[in-house]
Amino acid sequence: MDGRNLVQVGASDVIRELFAGNAEAVFQLLNKAFLSIDYKNYPVRDESSVRALAQVFLSCFGLEPSIEVHNHKGRSDLEVRAGITHWVFEFKVVREGESSEKRLEEAVSQVLKQDYGKQHHVQELNRMVLIYSLQGREFVKWQLVD
Repeated sequence: MDGRNLVQVGASDVIRELFAGNAEAVFQLLNKAFLSIDYKNYPVRDESSVRALAQVFLSCFGLEPSIEVHNHKGRSDLEVRAGITHWVFEFKVVREGESSEKRLEEAVSQVLKQDYGKQHHVQELNRMVLIYSLQGREFVKWQLVD
């Protein structure tokens, strides 16, 4: 993690913002965590790399993320509960020359069509799409899905 520990990357901030349901801050803080990764030793090559690293970060932050969560229509990438808020994350990657906006639209459509997270009986459900640029090595777009 580029010589930084979890406190320096912002673990307590991520936990606080997940509990608060603050999607904008979660986007910023996940980017901060991903930007701290040594890309040479731990390259992010595809969607599974993004999902795995997000799972590791959230686990290290003291949360219990689940990957590939099944429902009656498909599997979400990653889900985690933070207090009364249940988060569903759908990750997509964009390669050089691809449109991050188009990838975002596709991911939002997928979350809606597959009803990700709807099988849970929770007070608050936040379904969030995050688009990761392989070239820029950071998340470039995000959206909450209603």
